[in-house]
Amino acid sequence: MSARSSGRVRRRLDMRAAATARPSTARPSTSARRARRARTRAVRDERIDFLSTTLIVDDLVFADGTTRMAVLGGGGPQTLFGAAVTSDGELTLGLVAGVGEGDCPETCARWLADIGAEAFLLTLGTSTPRAWQITERDGRRTQVWRLDASDALYAMLRPKYAIWPEKCKRANAVHFGLNPSRPDVELVQALREGGCGLISIEPFTHAEAPLSRKDLENLVSMGDVFSPNEREARSFFAKGDGMSPKDLIKAMRKAGATICCLRRGSRGAMVYDSRTNEGYECEALSANVVDETGCGNAFCGAFAAALAQGATIRDGLIRGTVAASIMLEHVGVPNGTLVEYRAEAARRANLINPVAFSLDEEVAAFVDFDEYIP
Repeated sequence: MSARSSGRVRRRLDMRAAATARPSTARPSTSARRARRARTRAVRDERIDFLSTTLIVDDLVFADGTTRMAVLGGGGPQTLFGAAVTSDGELTLGLVAGVGEGDCPETCARWLADIGAEAFLLTLGTSTPRAWQITERDGRRTQVWRLDASDALYAMLRPKYAIWPEKCKRANAVHFGLNPSRPDVELVQALREGGCGLISIEPFTHAEAPLSRKDLENLVSMGDVFSPNEREARSFFAKGDGMSPKDLIKAMRKAGATICCLRRGSRGAMVYDSRTNEGYECEALSANVVDETGCGNAFCGAFAAALAQGATIRDGLIRGTVAASIMLEHVGVPNGTLVEYRAEAARRANLINPVAFSLDEEVAAFVDFDEYIP
């Protein structure tokens, strides 16, 4: 999948679907099937289907005073879990991240291997990124770095593209988080030039101040998928607190977003494709809430991986909602076999029936967004 945009990916998949709709009585010979499988393996050996970045070792402190130490976190592993648990097992996964000299817990690398992810852990410092994650009774979470918050630390969280292994540079689809006030334009440009077929971007924090029109346009149009949570989306606008969820999506569409996911926590999620004016929303699945950390990452991973495999945004919404509900029931990344989680994911997917919407039907409800954008 070497197209430079998700539009090309979708057109190719549409052509493939049309071709498969024509029945054929001819069955390839055994040798032809073997050769095809060999070619497929060769291509997959050269590149990763779905890649994410960032590894942090989390030390969790809960509101009741209990702790859980050395939990795999950082967003990248949770993203890959979302992709893995909702896929058919044919997706090759990878994580590229900086670690310290021999201090990354063995359990972290083992977990990545267990879900079938290839770990490209680059030794870029003396200590692996590590942080306290403190959760309050009302759900608020505070991250406190256990290392000095320096440029060297941030360089480990998402290593520069120039030092990525070649296999990672040729990834078919990539999802990563960024600070909306300091977007990584160079990485997106490099991925485009390298032929990445789908780029999915997730803000990992709210904007420090409302964005200018130019900054907003640059941010939301960088990738093929832009996926903020509701608080993050509101922070982009001067009067964001007064905007409805559909207001937020329309404003991001107006600013140039191609596919937008608005994650709303316990209220579910909304997805929208500006090219087709097609949108869907659904409620969150009921779940035994254990730890909310990483649920958004899991949603993004499942959604982006679904699109990379040719699924619709409706299917992506279902997969993302399912992945988030499973992540919600575990402290840190879920342990256990993917076989059991995939079976449960398939069961939960049948419980979700997204509701369609289009923004043109809502025109009367919108105001002039110039007053929201400086």
